[in-house]
Amino acid sequence: MNEVTNNAPDARPKSRRNWWKIAFFIALLAFELTREIAVLESAQGAQPNTNAHLFSYGGYVRAQGSWRRIDGGGALVPGTVTIECQRETGRCLEASVMVSEQYVYAPEIDWFDARFAPDAVSYENDRPDCARYSVRLDLKMQKVFAVRDRKENPSNPNCANLERRIEMQLGDGFESSRTALDGHFVPIIGAIAYLAEHL
Repeated sequence: MNEVTNNAPDARPKSRRNWWKIAFFIALLAFELTREIAVLESAQGAQPNTNAHLFSYGGYVRAQGSWRRIDGGGALVPGTVTIECQRETGRCLEASVMVSEQYVYAPEIDWFDARFAPDAVSYENDRPDCARYSVRLDLKMQKVFAVRDRKENPSNPNCANLERRIEMQLGDGFESSRTALDGHFVPIIGAIAYLAEHL
């Protein structure tokens, strides 16, 4: 009867981990990341897939790319353009395709009388109702430039909404930038993009 039973609780606290809380947090993080990816994918429109280049040999000149503004204005409608000029015909063929949201439009193909110089080929497109385009393929700089000027007295009344002048250069079709993140609440991807840019 003198036996002492030791029924005292263990003095060490048991490690109680709430694994379900960790699993819930990981699942919540995965769900948020999936949501952000879906938001960004649905916000992106179709992107033209072309690289800017200018090739000339003898009397043949070929340029390809997408028009990009160089005057600091807003973005242009995405699209691609191919220009082929031949000195023997004195003309340039311009084929352009426009992209709006997820839609790709039929190509527009036009012939223009061109002026050939040793260092450049140039032509004007006066066919649109609202504007006149002046295009210059600079063979020395290996670049293509264009200026769109609004016509003074256009027949179409909607032309008044057009910017007076736009300066452009033929560049690569696909633009990779942070603009896809602008206007969307994507904190995780935004933080990853910020760290990738600054580290």
